Amino acid sequence: MQTQPWTEKYRPLSLSDVVAHESIIEIINRFASSGSLPHLLFHGPPGTGKTSTVLALAKKLFGTSFTHMVLELNASDARGIDVVRDEIQSFSSTSRPATGRFKLVIMDECDSMTKDAQFALRRIMERYTRHTRFCLIGNYASKIIPALQSRCTKFRFAPINPALVNQRLRYIASEENIKATQGSLEAIQRLGNGDMRKTLNIFQSVSLASKGNVEEEIVYATTGQLHMEDISLLLNCILEQKFEASFSALHNLKRKRGFAIADVIGLLSEAVLRLHLTSSVRTELLLGLAEIEYALTFTGLEKIQMLSLVSIFTAARGIYVH
Repeated sequence: MQTQPWTEKYRPLSLSDVVAHESIIEIINRFASSGSLPHLLFHGPPGTGKTSTVLALAKKLFGTSFTHMVLELNASDARGIDVVRDEIQSFSSTSRPATGRFKLVIMDECDSMTKDAQFALRRIMERYTRHTRFCLIGNYASKIIPALQSRCTKFRFAPINPALVNQRLRYIASEENIKATQGSLEAIQRLGNGDMRKTLNIFQSVSLASKGNVEEEIVYATTGQLHMEDISLLLNCILEQKFEASFSALHNLKRKRGFAIADVIGLLSEAVLRLHLTSSVRTELLLGLAEIEYALTFTGLEKIQMLSLVSIFTAARGIYVH
């Protein structure tokens, strides 16, 4: 019985196990080897290895003393000023002279912290920097105040390269004795979009649903996502058929596949970029799709947005170049 999430089962235990980001890992390794660690700021999209990297670094620095020397907090849960003043200050203010080492505070999702909490954290970083280091982790560096950013060495974790994701998927498939076609692995990688956490969650879900025999169709059926062939057929229809037929095709596909209109917007945007269109037509289509995606965040009436979706392509139909 599989009970452990693959995101934890296959989390890197050492810096050498971290997938991608070779230049960042090289610098982090130098910090660890020298024993001189600055305050760190890891930022970038979710699932790109930020937390795994700092945990691997902490294990390399502290070994069996990890639990005593590291305070790990998720700032999206503990995001207020009271946590900074109480828990973080209490941990940071006490030194361990017997070890001769600094302690480490890991603040995950620190871009969710309130501004007051960030300013309080800045003062703690200044006061206790002699025996405490901080690693701030967030998706958006822009949401972290400049005063904190200037005190840290910044590293941006980009989405993981598709080739490296495929390599990791093949490794896991081998470890779990799963038969997976190359098309299915590429579909999982594409749906993960550079987010390793999301990719592994999809792979585990699909492997359970398929009983260890993963095929491309099962990937799309399990995730509720549209196949690219469906998008191609839909695009050809709304560019060539009359308005009523185009809307009917979209409605029938939605009912058959059970997708949300918001899911198809991004896929249509990618397809539009591959079409042979004039710049002005492509711009109008992308702007129209962006407006629909924005409108969907405020309304649950998908039918109106479906009509709008067909309308923008109907308007551009006369200029479409086959």
